[in-house]
Amino acid sequence: MKNKNGFTLVELLAVIVILGVITILATSTMLPMGTETRETAFRLEATNAIKSAKTAKETYELGTLNLASDNANSCYNPTTKKMCFTIASLIDLGYYNLDPDDKETFKGHIDIDLTNNKKPKYTLYFKKNDEFRFVGLTHTNYAKNGEIDNDVWNESYESCSCG
Repeated sequence: MKNKNGFTLVELLAVIVILGVITILATSTMLPMGTETRETAFRLEATNAIKSAKTAKETYELGTLNLASDNANSCYNPTTKKMCFTIASLIDLGYYNLDPDDKETFKGHIDIDLTNNKKPKYTLYFKKNDEFRFVGLTHTNYAKNGEIDNDVWNESYESCSCG
């Protein structure tokens, strides 16, 4: 009687086909999760930007932060009751913590309408490279009120005007 060691060609092909099917199923399931995870991370960064602007606004109201009257990286106009902070100025002022290498990754600004001082309106103009963009109003819960729009971005969204 002969002693056979190893697998037949049919057995090897069956294993390869099964592994291929498992790989296809795993890949098709995991790819959408990657996009969803990046979008969630972007929304968290947007929330952090809003919180940073709120902190900067409160610091200004305490009298420890000076802002220009119009068209600057950060500004406040008492006549129009508008305040604005660019993402870059929030980073420079130390309110928005990002790795210095990420300073060029995130762009935009936050307009604050102080007409109703008890509930100011925050309008966020925010993007990460060319991957995600957001333009819109937000109050306390960005994740529920915000929408990501990858089609619209204006370069003026990267600067402030309180006029």
